[in-house]
Amino acid sequence: EIAADFLIDCTGFQRVLIGRELGAKWIGYHDRLPVNRAMPFWVDHQDDVEIPPYTLAWARRAGWMWQIPTLQRMGCGYVYSDAFLTPDDAQREIESVLGHPIEPRNDIRIDSGRLDSAWIGNCLAAGLAQSFFEPLEATSIHGTVVQLLLFCGNYLQDALEGRGDRDSYNMVVARQADDFCTFINTHYVSERRDTPFWNHVAESCIGDDVRERLELWQTKTPSASDFDPFPHDYPHIEDQLYVPVLDGLGLTSRAAARTELAQDPALRKQARNMVNRLSGDFRRAAAKASGHREFLHSIR
Repeated sequence: EIAADFLIDCTGFQRVLIGRELGAKWIGYHDRLPVNRAMPFWVDHQDDVEIPPYTLAWARRAGWMWQIPTLQRMGCGYVYSDAFLTPDDAQREIESVLGHPIEPRNDIRIDSGRLDSAWIGNCLAAGLAQSFFEPLEATSIHGTVVQLLLFCGNYLQDALEGRGDRDSYNMVVARQADDFCTFINTHYVSERRDTPFWNHVAESCIGDDVRERLELWQTKTPSASDFDPFPHDYPHIEDQLYVPVLDGLGLTSRAAARTELAQDPALRKQARNMVNRLSGDFRRAAAKASGHREFLHSIR
């Protein structure tokens, strides 16, 4: 037995305190985030090939693959739905895409969702004990940092005195996770209809909230006013993160953007000047930059 005034459950997927002892329930996002397995593996760098300075995520038959460069190797994996692909089939598809055999590090079951209550009694769940999402946008890092800032800045003192507005905190972090789910769900809006998985996604997995926003953004460019402010102004998923994703997926309206710029000549001039300035800055920086392999070794 360990006596304490306040406990933070950081036991990850086990949720030893908040789940086993205090009975918090798991709310799954399976209806909108259909992948439920991950097969990680490594690929060694080739000595004579430059290490890319970016990560990749690209759609496959029953989910998506990732590729993250580190100094020693490429960290890779396939996140997929076992309703449409067996682990053996997933490995065969990976090897077909890469053109060589792999050694899977594991084949992990994943369960996207959140707790119904992240704070019960004198116990607070943090990180993976509170919520989990497929690693498409690294939302766990963002979510954990903001949850702890929120708690320490607004609830900690009351909690240490044996009180505190648990309902308020639980509502805020539940909203954070639900908004993460909507953001990741938007990544699945696709014209692909070439496999049973992507047909299922198009027919059954795109949320009504995503469809409503996409309909709105065919009439205007996304802006901060399209999102409810997040409590206490902590960083959150808003237009600055949606716009690159939407544009990359071809879901922004060029016509709406042209109309808005035509109606505001000063804004059009400002946008053009900013694009020209940033493009010039990036070109100059790229001309002076070392290769990524050299850079990684220099900071080692």
